[in-house]
Amino acid sequence: MKRMIAVLTLILVLPQSDLKIAGGENLSRLALPNPKLLRCKSFDCFQLWSEAREQKAIFPKQMIFDMDHGCIYGMTAMYDKSVPLIQIKSEIDELYKQWSVNDPSNSILHLWRVETQKFAIQLTVTGKEDEKRSVAEAGTRQLIYIAFGGKSACANP
Repeated sequence: MKRMIAVLTLILVLPQSDLKIAGGENLSRLALPNPKLLRCKSFDCFQLWSEAREQKAIFPKQMIFDMDHGCIYGMTAMYDKSVPLIQIKSEIDELYKQWSVNDPSNSILHLWRVETQKFAIQLTVTGKEDEKRSVAEAGTRQLIYIAFGGKSACANP
């Protein structure tokens, strides 16, 4: 529980100048979650964002962590609907293109299975159903990282 509070505190105290939401300028880089957080069990690995961070980075408007006994096995980054889906996809492709398992017939669902690091990434756009369930506003970009095995991955680091 203390680790969860520490993570939430870190998110809340990030400098406000870094918390920029896309506003039509597509030149800013995204701050992606760091997959090294998956199966993490110590404070030493609570680096929330990908290593490359720019001054004008676009941060998620919300982060959700799935944890078991202080070990993160999943995380969801919610980006504002003004952030172009293709921008998020291309930034993930820069790191994980060889693990892409996309279905060309589905343009709003993108998947990557990073076998070497034992995690998967799913990029989707929330719909009206999600908005009705108070998950997120329709059109929000939802980026999910999950360790292979889900919750059980924490037992096998």
